[in-house]
Amino acid sequence: MSKSFRSVFVLISVLLVLTGCWNRREMNDLLIAAGMGVDKVDEGYLVTIQVIDPGEITAKKGGGHTPVTVYSETGETVFAALRKMTTVAARKIYFSHLRMFVIGEETARKDGIANVTEFLYRDHELRADYYIAVARNSTAKEVLEGLTPIENIPAHKLFTSLDMSSHFYAGTETCKIDDLVSDLVTEGKSPAITGIRYIGDKDKADKKENLDVTDPYAQLKYEGIAVFRRDKLVGWLDEDESKGYNYISGKSKGTVKAISCPEEDGELSVELIRTNSNVHVSHKDQSPEINIKIEAEGNVGEFQCRRSDLTNLKTLKELEDLAAEAIVNKVQKAIDKVTLLKTDFIGFGMHINRVSPSTWEKYKEGWGERFSSIPVTVKASVKLRNTGKTDGSFLEKIKE
Repeated sequence: MSKSFRSVFVLISVLLVLTGCWNRREMNDLLIAAGMGVDKVDEGYLVTIQVIDPGEITAKKGGGHTPVTVYSETGETVFAALRKMTTVAARKIYFSHLRMFVIGEETARKDGIANVTEFLYRDHELRADYYIAVARNSTAKEVLEGLTPIENIPAHKLFTSLDMSSHFYAGTETCKIDDLVSDLVTEGKSPAITGIRYIGDKDKADKKENLDVTDPYAQLKYEGIAVFRRDKLVGWLDEDESKGYNYISGKSKGTVKAISCPEEDGELSVELIRTNSNVHVSHKDQSPEINIKIEAEGNVGEFQCRRSDLTNLKTLKELEDLAAEAIVNKVQKAIDKVTLLKTDFIGFGMHINRVSPSTWEKYKEGWGERFSSIPVTVKASVKLRNTGKTDGSFLEKIKE
């Protein structure tokens, strides 16, 4: 057999097994889901899907209609409701590009979130890069029906807004399905998920007129963090508590903190650009103590202090101490909320279990109530690296 003939034979053999994408699906046969929400109802679960209208997000082909369509259907399970949705949807719904999953507050509080998220974790078609949020004072259906300015696709707007705020504002955090499941099954750690609510006239949120004004009648805003005991919602963290929680968990990537000027009226803003957190558990005679150390770096972003001199190292040290004190204050508020709600959303029990499983075995029964007896020490330090374009402020030079 010649060398050329052998090459042709191998090539033909390879081509015979290359049969193409056997499970391919044409885009014309699919509806792309951008957002999904679940609410518990008497019939089971009300599942809402926000799908993209490709013609309306293309500028040249837009016909003036809303860029998304919302389908809702009920079923005994989430999966059953989705399959039932084929009776009204124009095409099969495709979930690989899902951006947001929303759970209604009442559902999270009464029924819990474990059952409604089990499908998400199991289904092979869903990727794990979408964000999860809790609809505050509303249902998931109401959130997904709302139209948003600037971004054509509301679910994409919710995704990018949460992603951006988690990087630049410590009051929110991102939660993905793997994070949620890990918190649900890990001893000594309860889930915490950012909340989203309407501001303005919620009844006009799904009307196209909401997009035709410079100040929309209704807007969606991320606010607070939902705290769970096991898988049921038991309370909300306010802004300071949310920041404190993110400082401890190390999820605070950047934020701005306003503090009062030392020994005079006025405010200054410190931009924290890096924050590192360390939770250390020490135990003597199986009696644990928790020490939290937070180190932050930042810049002076705004300076309304007329009599303070940023070129003075003593002044800078005083500002660093004030910023550190503000961090400790917020962290302590988050710790107090653990005691109040009797649920360890910060994960102190998880840290104890990692360091000393035998100590955790002693304390884990009724941990929510027993946590208040554990000593917790918080220390913070801030290093200001930059004071901006000027060392002082023109405010001090304003003439009478």
